[in-house]
Amino acid sequence: MARPTVALIATTYFAASHADVLGTRLMEGYQWGGEHVIPRVEVVSMYLEQLGGHVRKEFRPDIGVQIADRNKVTRYPTVAEAIGCGRPGVNVDGVVIIGEHGDYERNEFGQTLYPRRRLFDSAVSTMVGAGRTVPVFTDKHLAWSFPDAQAMVDTGRRLGIPLLAGSTIPLAWRIPSGTQWPLGAPMTGAVALGYGGTEGYGFHTLEGLQCHVERRAGGESGVSAVQTLSGPAAVEACRNGTVDPDLLTRALARFDLTPEQEEQARRSVSDVFLVEYADGLRAAAVHFDEVIRNFGAACRGPDQEMSCQMWLQGDPHGHFIFLDRQIESMLLSGVPPYPIERTLLTTGILDAAMHSRHDGGVRRRTPALAIGYQPADAVPDTGIGLPLGVTGAAR
Repeated sequence: MARPTVALIATTYFAASHADVLGTRLMEGYQWGGEHVIPRVEVVSMYLEQLGGHVRKEFRPDIGVQIADRNKVTRYPTVAEAIGCGRPGVNVDGVVIIGEHGDYERNEFGQTLYPRRRLFDSAVSTMVGAGRTVPVFTDKHLAWSFPDAQAMVDTGRRLGIPLLAGSTIPLAWRIPSGTQWPLGAPMTGAVALGYGGTEGYGFHTLEGLQCHVERRAGGESGVSAVQTLSGPAAVEACRNGTVDPDLLTRALARFDLTPEQEEQARRSVSDVFLVEYADGLRAAAVHFDEVIRNFGAACRGPDQEMSCQMWLQGDPHGHFIFLDRQIESMLLSGVPPYPIERTLLTTGILDAAMHSRHDGGVRRRTPALAIGYQPADAVPDTGIGLPLGVTGAAR
């Protein structure tokens, strides 16, 4: 049986970039169940916008051309030609957009202007012109601005395009293994932990928060306000009870820190996102500059508590395999394995948080984030519940 064909649309493609850790595996396979497996889809074309990109002010040489040539994947100079495989029309079964990394400007709010919506619109325009739509995956948050993200989701709904987005955090290994909030159980508070750059990694922390809180009784009903505290105000928020002290301590406990390390981490808090949900739930996403180098969460309800680390592997970044499996699942079934509304909501929270940060920590009301949805009961082919080391990288 022929595998679904894919056009890979990427901003840039250097070693360990998202294009590499996602795209290379979709071309060359990966470790699954202790053995190397052939991808369930076939990448047949590629659009590559920039050759190489800047990471932490370092230029990374391109490897995408070499990998495409090695796998006999034809590169095209435009998105439309990649989707058409050099001919008019839509001649692939799905589109994978990886709009992360590359040399793009940053605006006054600290948001990198990655062209995720532009690449999506180029793909959709090709589909509309051809009279055929196919599923689309777009990596990480939908767009740097919430209005762009909302427009993308609206377009997908209007045209019947199955749309999947997001990062690896909700899919990653959990410590303890399998930990997640019981579906439908009441929740009264939540805290998520993360690290790294406020925007790029802030999205990860918010997804780590959202994949748990969306499972609370009643499902998701949206967010009514967002506030960002930075620097000394963020450190103080973790000391004065603004961030739930018990939940923060429980989440930190999953990192097996010494007392000295925990105190160092607490002193290094750089940003706190305070998230007010429409149903009254209050949550916080806490970012650290030191010690913490992964993601975690803790939640509380009337009848139970939960805490875990959402563990991401360093090189060779095996957690991206779980995201590749979700992409494959959508292209095989035509149905996204979890709601696009989660990514839309986290995109909107992040956009509001970046604006609040720019404006000195003002609390921003967010009526546009009245986004309700029911979470997926279970997502197949994830690291949740699997022992560490079940998957690894096939490079």
